[in-house]
Amino acid sequence: MCGIAGQLGRDPGDFAARVGPRLAHRGPDDAGVWQDAGACLVHRRLAILDLSPLGHQPMASACGRWQLVFNGEIYNHAELRRRLEAEGQRFRGSGDTEVLLAWLVSRGLDGLGALRGMFAFCLYDTRERSALLARDPHGIKPLYLRSGPGGSLAFASELRALLAADGQPPSLNRQALGRYLATGSVSEPDTLVAGVQRLPCGHAATWRQGRLTVQPWGALPESLVGATGAGAMTAAEAVALTRSALEDSVAAHMVSDVPVGLFLSAGLDSASLLALAPRGLHTFTIGFATPGAGGFDESGPAARIAAHFGAHHTPLNLTADQARQWLPAFLASQDQPSIDGYNTWCVARLATEHGLKVALSGLGGDELFGGYPSFRMVPKLRRWRSLIGPAGPPAAWLLQRLPQGRGARLQRISGLLEAPASLAEAYGCFRGLFSPAETQRLLAHWGLSAGPAVPAVACGGIGGGGDGGDAPGGREGVAWLEGSRYLRNQLLPDSDVMAMAAGLELRLPLVDAQLQRRLAPIRAALRLAEGKQLLARSVPELPDWFLNRPKQGFRFPFQLWLDDPASPLALRLPSTPRGIDLAPWYRRWSLMVLQHWLEVHLGLSLSPAPRP
Repeated sequence: MCGIAGQLGRDPGDFAARVGPRLAHRGPDDAGVWQDAGACLVHRRLAILDLSPLGHQPMASACGRWQLVFNGEIYNHAELRRRLEAEGQRFRGSGDTEVLLAWLVSRGLDGLGALRGMFAFCLYDTRERSALLARDPHGIKPLYLRSGPGGSLAFASELRALLAADGQPPSLNRQALGRYLATGSVSEPDTLVAGVQRLPCGHAATWRQGRLTVQPWGALPESLVGATGAGAMTAAEAVALTRSALEDSVAAHMVSDVPVGLFLSAGLDSASLLALAPRGLHTFTIGFATPGAGGFDESGPAARIAAHFGAHHTPLNLTADQARQWLPAFLASQDQPSIDGYNTWCVARLATEHGLKVALSGLGGDELFGGYPSFRMVPKLRRWRSLIGPAGPPAAWLLQRLPQGRGARLQRISGLLEAPASLAEAYGCFRGLFSPAETQRLLAHWGLSAGPAVPAVACGGIGGGGDGGDAPGGREGVAWLEGSRYLRNQLLPDSDVMAMAAGLELRLPLVDAQLQRRLAPIRAALRLAEGKQLLARSVPELPDWFLNRPKQGFRFPFQLWLDDPASPLALRLPSTPRGIDLAPWYRRWSLMVLQHWLEVHLGLSLSPAPRP
């Protein structure tokens, strides 16, 4: 796990000196730079596998022709090593970087499908002056790209590192800002900076003679899960298959030369990982000492399930004063603004304070096994919109003119009524932040309207995958939307940047392409049954008292904190037009962190536009 950056097709200048320090938190154990007259590669290392100097990067091939910078983990590197050794390849160290380098030199783009892990890398060919860059199927590890003069290319693990690369003042991507207001995160492949994009998940880029070509290198897991389910598999067979696949994934994600911990909530996902992992794991939980936060605090059940499985458990009861003290450091860690991420920042800090470099997380279980309320509510919203039919737009017009029609929920429902009936629109209404009309009003108020393309920011159009028209229907369609939008655009980027802010590698056994491909034959009715029944039945070690508890999502008491006059989260709220409902905490919080990020990184204040 590391931070990588590079500049291709341009004199290196002081690229390494500018970018390297911006990635130092991602790799406190080692630093490396390779450069020649037309290229520069930068690496910061968090040593997890092969702790010796033989894991140093940038890593050169034995012949010296290829240079590799790599961020992530290849969990099946031992298997790939054996295959390469059978072909006559010899290795000096025991880590995965050396294996990945030899594998890519041997197989190139065609070898990506054999990799199991999370990764972003650049393989540079010093002879041909070309490069291969790629991300893992889910995009767990980030990679930002920026084209420069003469066809040059710069890349980095974080947006902020690219902003420091050449000192040019960045400008705002207004369409990406509109999508942020609609969803609370920045949708892949865009960023809030014009001219900088993320390499899409599951895609590879080839750079040659100043030309960049991007292509998918394999089917994305969201489209595989459930696609082959023919309905012949019995429930018992589905449980047996799920159990085997889960055991395999957990074992793969435990491969490490340093101790591995676990982020433990009181939920089924992380508890299942605890049950399947080796005993004696170090677990970490965030609780709250804020008066009135009892409905948010899950530290008690988490401690009880940790004791049940013999874990070494460390809780943190977060007070309002502590939240206030940590807020500046959290904000400084944001690579792009998001309404989420504070929980990961806190628990990652806790884990590193106790000496850990690696931790597992149950992230992805709700998407994979149907755990969110969206699986029940989104199909209902779509059916309701279909029943209203052509009366939807007139009903929205009336609703917006009612005295109570300016509320956040009714504004999103109005947006649903104005749009054609679709699962994607219903999903956007359920998950949305500001409605399309509110988004337009906010942008106009700040003088940042994005022009004709902004209507695509409607509730349904919230991700890099268009309007979701190719998504399947019902619960399976919701799973596709949750995986390709909420997970991809918010949860995964937040988890990466906030864990790495603490110098911690976060591993996600439930966000694993091999796991999802193995579960693909299970029909959606079994895999996505309400209450994550398939997951619960696949881990019988979990006690009845735990399984029979009501589901409690992991939440921070932001509403309590923001409604308190002495709020520990007293960020400045930007100016908003009259009639925008800011009662829900997540709306205020999203605008506060957005304002802070724009001021720090773009020198932009969200102020009312001058009147003509």
